[in-house]
Amino acid sequence: MNHALITELFEIIADGGLEENDIAAMSAEVIKAHADAQSYLANDPASSYKEEFAIPLWEWVLLEQLEDGLIFKSSQAEALYKQIEDAFGEGELELSADALTALTTAGALSRIQNELAPAFTLINFSKNIANEMQILLVRSNKLERFMTLCQTLGLAAATSCANH
Repeated sequence: MNHALITELFEIIADGGLEENDIAAMSAEVIKAHADAQSYLANDPASSYKEEFAIPLWEWVLLEQLEDGLIFKSSQAEALYKQIEDAFGEGELELSADALTALTTAGALSRIQNELAPAFTLINFSKNIANEMQILLVRSNKLERFMTLCQTLGLAAATSCANH
C-alpha cells in the first residue's frame, strides 16, 4: 500500500476542502488498517466492519474517512441529490430534487451529472454496501488521474453515467 497514492486520492476527492494535516491523518488510518487488519480491528471495537461486505478493511476505513460530505450514499437518486445540494449550499444548484422523483435511477443520475457538468463528474465508488449508491464528485479535469489511482489501488470506480 502506497501512502503517497492514498494521500493523492484523498486530495483529489477533497478538492481543497480539507487541510493537509487532516488528509495525512486520513491516509495514516488507511495505511494502519492495511498493514495489520486484525490489530486495527482489535483497537477499534466499535467498528461496524463486516467481512460480508466483501471489501478489505483498509477500503472500509477509506470509505469511513469520506463520511461527512465527501461521499454521498443513498438507495434513491433524489435523496442522493439532496445530500449533494447540502454540500454545495443553498441556491448553488438549479436542479430540484423533486424533478428526479419520476425518473429511473439512471435517468436521475444523468440529470444530476448534467447539473454538475462540466466541473464535476459523478463517480460510483467502491462496492455498494447496504444497497446504497456511493457517489463521489471528482473534478472533471482530475478524472483521468483519479481513475488511474483507483485502478492502481484496486478500488472500484466508474462514472455514474455511460455518456459522461
